[in-house]
Amino acid sequence: MMIKGTLNKLIEDCSIEFKYFVTIPYRFKQTDLRQVHWDNKGLRRTIRDFYQYPIRTWFFNEVHTDPDSRHFGGIHRHLLVEDIPAERWRTPSKRMERFLSENDAEALSTALSGGVPTVTQKVALLRRVVRLHPSTPNGLLGLRVDLIYDLKGILGYCTKQIGEGRSIADVIDLTASDIDPTNSNWNGTLTRQKALSF
Repeated sequence: MMIKGTLNKLIEDCSIEFKYFVTIPYRFKQTDLRQVHWDNKGLRRTIRDFYQYPIRTWFFNEVHTDPDSRHFGGIHRHLLVEDIPAERWRTPSKRMERFLSENDAEALSTALSGGVPTVTQKVALLRRVVRLHPSTPNGLLGLRVDLIYDLKGILGYCTKQIGEGRSIADVIDLTASDIDPTNSNWNGTLTRQKALSF
């Protein structure tokens, strides 16, 4: 599929290192794609505001295809999310400090002493951050955060519904994602990219 090649090239050209694969269903059968785009923008803002860092995130919208599911025909979301750099962990934002002191004092101590929290601690924090957005359901089935080991496989999974009655814009949320498929060179001075860069 041509779109996978374009996305892989963008990842390479823009030096993006996605670390986390996030899946978020809705509490109910969500069929309004405009609302999904609005929620994705808000979620992107929530993540960036919390970490006080321009974390690059790509959003993909998938339609539930299991006819036995109460969400059949509704939309759930997949995100590819970068990690923040070690420097950001060593100088956490006040909100990060407060959140970690309440939920993971060990991770905070590690960060403040110049170290980087473990992958498990980072995933746990990202879960809590994503849950700050009201479109993320509570409960074990309301959110999944996994490490990415096979990015090409994940991209294939996220784009599998393109061409099955769904356009690229239906599947890839270009309004919320840090992606410009028309330009493989990330340039913070370009208007759209400047708005997307933080």
